[in-house]
Amino acid sequence: MKVKASASALRLFKRRQELMPVEEVDDLPRGMRGIYVLYKHRPRVRRFDVVYVGMAAEGGIRPRLRSHRAKKKGLWTHCSVFEVWDNIRDGEVAELEG
Repeated sequence: MKVKASASALRLFKRRQELMPVEEVDDLPRGMRGIYVLYKHRPRVRRFDVVYVGMAAEGGIRPRLRSHRAKKKGLWTHCSVFEVWDNIRDGEVAELEG
């Protein structure tokens, strides 16, 4: 399945993918830098609880999410990723996460 990314009107973000199921992590492009949010879906109360916010500069978001999927199995069910533009420095990505 191809991940459809929405264009973002915000200056810092090139594109975003929100509430993507954990099974679709492998569909993300290589080298995508930015921030991500991990959620646990709670269907009984119809909400997504944030369980972790992280960043990926060098190496990309996909390997970070794969690692979280292996190490935090069952902790999260969905994620949102926010890719930054190429001219955003790694230090600025770290500021966004904070």
